[in-house]
Amino acid sequence: MSLSQTSQSDLPDAAAPALGLADLLPSFPPRHERERHALEASRALVGLYLREGTANISVKQLAEHAGLSERTFYRTFPTKEDTIRPYVEAGLHHVVAQVREAPAHRPLREVLISAHAELLDAASAHGGGVFLELLRQNEPLRAVWLKVVTDAEGAFAEVIAARLGIPPGSVQARLAGAAVVTAGRLALEPLSPGQRGSEVFEACLDLLGPALFEPRPS
Repeated sequence: MSLSQTSQSDLPDAAAPALGLADLLPSFPPRHERERHALEASRALVGLYLREGTANISVKQLAEHAGLSERTFYRTFPTKEDTIRPYVEAGLHHVVAQVREAPAHRPLREVLISAHAELLDAASAHGGGVFLELLRQNEPLRAVWLKVVTDAEGAFAEVIAARLGIPPGSVQARLAGAAVVTAGRLALEPLSPGQRGSEVFEACLDLLGPALFEPRPS
C-alpha cells in the first residue's frame, strides 16, 4: 500500500485550479468507513494549521474550513486540539501496517526505512517543521500529540516484537518502539537543503546500531 502524495513537480501550472496545502499532504485510507469523514476533516484542518502557521483559529473558522456545522464539529472532535488526532493516528497506523505486512524474509531495519520513507519525505516537504513548531507553541495541542506518540510506541513495539520473535513487553521491543517513534519525529525537523526526511530517519537507525533491530542470540 502506497501513500498518495503530490511532489513539487506535480504542482499545477498557473492555468490550473490552485491546490490547498491539505491537497499536498499524504492521504490514508480509514481503518473503518465510519472514520472516513473525521479523517478527511482532520486532514483539511492540519493543512489549515500549516498554511496559517498557528493553531489559534476559532471553532467557527475550523468548522467552516472542514465543511461542518459547529454542532457536527463538536460531535467529531471533543476539543479543538483533537482535530489533529485522526490524521496523525492514521499516518502512524499506516506505517505500522506496512511494517506488519512486509515479507518476513526482509531485514527489520530495511522494512522500517521503507515503511517510513514516503510519509517522512512528504511531511518534510510540506510542513513537518511548521507542525512541530505549532506543537511547541500550543500546550493542549502538544498533549494530544504526545498521547498519540505514546500509543504509537506501543504499536511499534508489538509489530517489531512479532517480526523478531521476542515478547512485546521486553526491553528490546519497547526500546525499539520508542526509538523508531523518536527517529520519525527528528526526521520532521527542518533539514539542510536537499536532505530528505527518510535520510534523517535512516541516519538515526544507523546511530542506534544493528543490534536493536535484530534477534538476540539464544
